[in-house]
Order: sequence, then C-alpha cells, then structure tokens
Amino acid sequence: RIFFFFLSLYNLRMKHTLFSPLLYLIRAIFRLIRDIDSLFTWFSYLLFKPRYNLSGQCKKRGLCCENIGIQLSPSVFRHKWIKNLVKHWYTFVYNFSFKGEVPSDCILLFKCNYLKKKVCSIYWKRPYICRRYPHQSLFLKPKFLPGCGYEIDLSN
Repeated sequence: RIFFFFLSLYNLRMKHTLFSPLLYLIRAIFRLIRDIDSLFTWFSYLLFKPRYNLSGQCKKRGLCCENIGIQLSPSVFRHKWIKNLVKHWYTFVYNFSFKGEVPSDCILLFKCNYLKKKVCSIYWKRPYICRRYPHQSLFLKPKFLPGCGYEIDLSN
C-alpha cells in the first residue's frame, strides 16, 4: 500500500511539493534495486551460453523503444493486481508509458519517454533492458519487431 501511495503521488506530478525529494529518493532506491537485478542477469549470461547468435545491426528507427514488451508468465498475467504492480514499476522506475496488453502472449507493452525524435536522450545511461535489446533468451528463440535489423543464427 505504501508503494502504491508513492506511485499515486508521483503520477499526480507533485514535483514542486513537499513530497518531491522523498519521491526522488524512493525512485533512486528502486533504480538501485533494478541495477542490482541487471547485474545478476548479466552474470547469468556469463554462466550460460544462449542457444542463438545475433547477427545484423540496429537500424536506429526507434521501433524497440516505442514497443517495449515485458512478458509475464501466464500464471502471473492472470492476476490483475500483479499486472498493475508491474505496470507501475516500469512507469515509475524506467519512465515508460503503458501502451496496452497482448493477452495471447502475456505481454505488457510500453513506450520509453526518453525517446526524442527517434533518438534516446539518455543513451549513455540507458537501463540494462535497453542495453541488451534484442534480448537473447537462454532457452527460447528470440523474437524481433518487424523492421528490426537483427536476425538470429543457430549456435553450434
């Protein structure tokens, strides 16, 4: 409940009030948690090699920034309160805007608010989720947005 209270304050854009420093502190703590999680993810890729290799390069069209898909497991996707928590997390911590859902694939779609004229305005400090796109799954075949410059090759 406290988490949702702070998110509701942030969503009201109370930037020039007494709560502003507190919200920035909470956001910084959540971003630290996000970065620690990213380190664990990076470490897991050192231990396990993905089954697929990537080839190609980014065409710098901003498609991936306008269509960020966060896939949830079907058991999690069924629960509205968990989906809302995930939506608020990515809105608050990553500064994404929620676009919609793809229920058939259990995906929540977001758009990055740092994308300006199809260029990332925080490229040098972008989140790990952006740095590792296209995501190379350790066990599943990667999926790309139409028009993406990347392709997959089966690893030997």
